Amino acid sequence: MYPYPTQLNTLLEGNLMDVVLKPQAITTDNHPTPILNNVWVNKTGATNGFGGYIAYIPAEKSGIVILANKNYPNADRVKAAYTILESVMTH
Repeated sequence: MYPYPTQLNTLLEGNLMDVVLKPQAITTDNHPTPILNNVWVNKTGATNGFGGYIAYIPAEKSGIVILANKNYPNADRVKAAYTILESVMTH
């Protein structure tokens, strides 16, 4: 989850294979998190040669799902989604 509006470079860095495949440090927060609307929420995924990407922006009531019959690199999926969503956003 990233603050919205966000930059393409931020999304690309957050979806690098090192981030996706290697353990990442976490911290425990026992306080309830308020509902956030001004965020870009995303998730990459792939299995058996297929690839996907989902992103949504609650504040804009918009999102995108990309499904492919080929496992395209995460960066390509993120760039495509960013380009499409940014072209229709009104912020």
